[in-house]
Amino acid sequence: MNRTAARVLGVAVALSGPVLASAPCAAPEYRTAQRLARSPSEISLYISVRLEDFAPAKLICLAGALREAFPGRSVSAAIFSSYKAALDFVPPGPEFIPEQVDAQFRLHGMYVYDKVKHEEYVTIEPDGAHTYDPALITRIDLPAVGTPACKVGINGRCLLEFQHIYYPYVEHQRWARGQVTLAGSIQPDGTMAGVSVLGGQVDPPAQWALIVKFAAKNLRTSRFEPGERKDAVRITYRFEGVHSPVVGNGTGVQFRLPGEVIVQAAP
Repeated sequence: MNRTAARVLGVAVALSGPVLASAPCAAPEYRTAQRLARSPSEISLYISVRLEDFAPAKLICLAGALREAFPGRSVSAAIFSSYKAALDFVPPGPEFIPEQVDAQFRLHGMYVYDKVKHEEYVTIEPDGAHTYDPALITRIDLPAVGTPACKVGINGRCLLEFQHIYYPYVEHQRWARGQVTLAGSIQPDGTMAGVSVLGGQVDPPAQWALIVKFAAKNLRTSRFEPGERKDAVRITYRFEGVHSPVVGNGTGVQFRLPGEVIVQAAP
């Protein structure tokens, strides 16, 4: 298996609820951007599908199509929401160029079939830059029975993508702490609409506008699984300074949906 598959294999956590493997399946269309390894026993790919096709049922159908396309082989496929991203992607190294960073953010899933270990699964990863974080990764083991559920979602609709979260700050100024509560609605196509500020507080108060702008932009750019209805959303973004080996010198994010997103950094 390639490095990308091994990375996900090490951190993904299995769902407790599976999916009907025998249900009628229409696999989404995919494009192959890179073939990294090809032999009689295994193949590794970078492919792309539409963002809305990262919904659990569609990924399960895609898994079946990939296994049928390469019978008798172990398969690992990194799945991107952009064909260009799949073309540009290079596994993480000491330095990134802008195109590689953009490609990383659009890595939203994996399909792995290990013939030797008799293991098969797909993953959903809403933040491609945090594929090492098991709290954000939904893993669906195959074949499965039941109804799929994502680790990160609202009202049964998976969060498929969100703008990567860095702790907002103003250079040479004290980092703001506090919270802001937002409201909006998930549209049938999965986009957010009507995002508005309900209230909150920030210390220092002079950075209120920075925090509001950051949180509102993050919520507006979130994409959820398409559905037949609109779903009302009310979320509080909390910004905290913490000393933690998990956060280190970076930014830690905890999604406690439907009501809370916690953003942490070292003070």
